[in-house]
Amino acid sequence: MDTRIIALANQKGGCGKTTTAVSLAAGFACQGYSASIIDLDPQCNATDGFGVDRDELTRAGRFTTADIFLGKKPASEIEVGFPNRFAGELGLVPGHRGLTSVPHRLESSLQAQLANDDSSELDADDLKNEHRERLKHSLNSLRGHRDVVFIDTPPDLGFLMTTALIAADYFIIPVFPSGYDLKGLETLMRTIEKVQRRFNPNLRLLGVLLGNYDTTAKLDSDIHKMLSRKFGAELIFDVKISRSVKHREATVYSRTIFEHAPEQQPSAQFLALVNEVQRRLNGITSSETPVTQAAGRA
Repeated sequence: MDTRIIALANQKGGCGKTTTAVSLAAGFACQGYSASIIDLDPQCNATDGFGVDRDELTRAGRFTTADIFLGKKPASEIEVGFPNRFAGELGLVPGHRGLTSVPHRLESSLQAQLANDDSSELDADDLKNEHRERLKHSLNSLRGHRDVVFIDTPPDLGFLMTTALIAADYFIIPVFPSGYDLKGLETLMRTIEKVQRRFNPNLRLLGVLLGNYDTTAKLDSDIHKMLSRKFGAELIFDVKISRSVKHREATVYSRTIFEHAPEQQPSAQFLALVNEVQRRLNGITSSETPVTQAAGRA
């Protein structure tokens, strides 16, 4: 299995991006694959969800996703592991509140560089593009070492989301069944088309995931049909994630759904989603040797 980088993309908050990213990464690790999750959201919910103390990381002088952009650090040097969880197969590139200021700091650096050099407007464009591609180059350090990498993104279509789409091979759109979520998809898809056209022509939609789903609600069924018409039925994941208090409980106790509610419906649904994602990634089967095992990693 070649390394696949998958962004969770939706500019709306509260649509299940973090829950999906965390659960998929943990689910792949539980299946014996080597996985990593990149916390690109300044709220750092994915980092907190694994019980990682961000302030302790800072005091210890550890790097975070902010250093990918400001220090041009490779993700492989930033990643922290969980040797006593997930058979040691899961890594996290932790987030930082300072991600909010990254675009402004890069812009200030660009202006200072332009002021000191004999530069043209085209040089400014080149520098801006280099900033946008820093995440991509950083995550390339995980290729050949991780089977799958998930990027948790912030709830907007700004610089950080753009860099995630530039870095990714695929993207998944998590959606809750509401009119507000549907309205935002048009803007999201326009942004993705621009990224494909200008930076990443190989970026592909892996699927649309319905979460917080109520099988008894007509509205939820209607929205499922609307999404099928818009994207094509084949791009809507067969698995739907039901509403469950277990997901909220898991975040409180800094556990994944597999650790908090094993063998219950919420973990069974995400395990089924892991299997469906595997099938969509070029027909991967559970019997295929993970790339990290082939490379001799434990």
